[in-house]
Amino acid sequence: MLAVAALLTLVSLAPAEPAALERGEKLLSQKQYAKAEAELRLAVAEDPTSARVHGNLALALLPQRKIREGVDEARLAAAFGPESPEARYIYGLALAADHRPVEAARQLEKAIALKPGEAAPVVALAAAYASAEDERTASTYAKAIALRPTNPRIRGELAEYLWRVEKTDEGNRAIEEAMIAFPDNLGLTLQYGRALADQQRFLDAAAVLEKARRLGSTEPSTFALLATAYDQSEKGGEAIAVLEAGTTSHPEDARLQHDLGRLLVAQGKPREALPHLEEAARRKPDSAVIQLDLGRALEMLGELDRAEAAFRRAVRLSPNLPRGHYALGRLLQREGKSAEAERELAAHHALYERGTTIVAATDVESGQITLARAELNHGNPAAALKRFEALPPSPESLVGRAEALSRLNRHREAVATLERAHELAPDDHHIELLLATESSRAEAEK
Repeated sequence: MLAVAALLTLVSLAPAEPAALERGEKLLSQKQYAKAEAELRLAVAEDPTSARVHGNLALALLPQRKIREGVDEARLAAAFGPESPEARYIYGLALAADHRPVEAARQLEKAIALKPGEAAPVVALAAAYASAEDERTASTYAKAIALRPTNPRIRGELAEYLWRVEKTDEGNRAIEEAMIAFPDNLGLTLQYGRALADQQRFLDAAAVLEKARRLGSTEPSTFALLATAYDQSEKGGEAIAVLEAGTTSHPEDARLQHDLGRLLVAQGKPREALPHLEEAARRKPDSAVIQLDLGRALEMLGELDRAEAAFRRAVRLSPNLPRGHYALGRLLQREGKSAEAERELAAHHALYERGTTIVAATDVESGQITLARAELNHGNPAAALKRFEALPPSPESLVGRAEALSRLNRHREAVATLERAHELAPDDHHIELLLATESSRAEAEK
């Protein structure tokens, strides 16, 4: 949206309109970015000192994730049009896309000074301040809201910033005020539901997420997060009812099938759980966690041969997962296969001890997780991500990596990372909650 606004204002940057520039701008307005790029490169050859051409080219490059090239073109636009608020605005957008919020803010401040009263640069400046965790963030968002009072997204961004800097009550008030202004806005409702779940106010989260369902949310992530909220509130019956509705609407969703099967097993209903776990395993055959829960249901039903096969598949899929060796070893003991059972239980013990050692070495001796979290908490998620990625994969390092990816708005990658963490720590309810909330964000991103 900001890029389109910038395009519409660029007409004042230069009077000349070569044919290539006209074609490029038309394609850019149609969001045909690759074709626009080709035309605008021709326009650069025709007029290499035009701020307008370089600015438009930057706007074509950024949505294609050609960030470095986009920054270079935006810098040229600002160099050839130093007194142009549009050129400064585009340069600020490019720097923000390159995760350089402090530099972006400087350019956006210049754009606002050159042309006060324009909403788009103020909105972008508020986002840049938020990324840098600048103390001027809240006041700048207030100005942005005043300039664009009908835009709910800006109010949601303010709430997200306040939550991130641990001003929880202020963030809640901001989103509640936004929901009063926009009572039927699904995005704000889901956003508040996620936040309440993050705050472990599960009953409140469930009430808000039920409203999201009434407003029309039928995404798998909404069913999963709502069921998690009910489950954490010890309302297992409600959680199962939500997941039954979810699997009816989305029978192809392996996670919903697995969650329903797991809860039914926990309630002592393995026969009801079995078809859901079998479907989850069919949909996601590479998941050791699903195989473990499938094996558990089969063992409860007395189908020991099938249970053993499921546990063995889990061990093959994730040989470093202690729980898999424990489940298999315990079942082998039950079947009287003592020697093999002892080997599996010994493997479980060794892996458990090894995991404890790795966590201690990573967290205490090297201190890298502590440093990465400090970078994340001080508004530098890109640096934090690099540090987390350099660490051996453990539940804690993967959770940190996912949080950094989320801060960079790379929500689908964050979900995949949390799924890996869940495989390593299948009984960690905190990871389950993070996975539910991040899946909801990824759905909203589509």
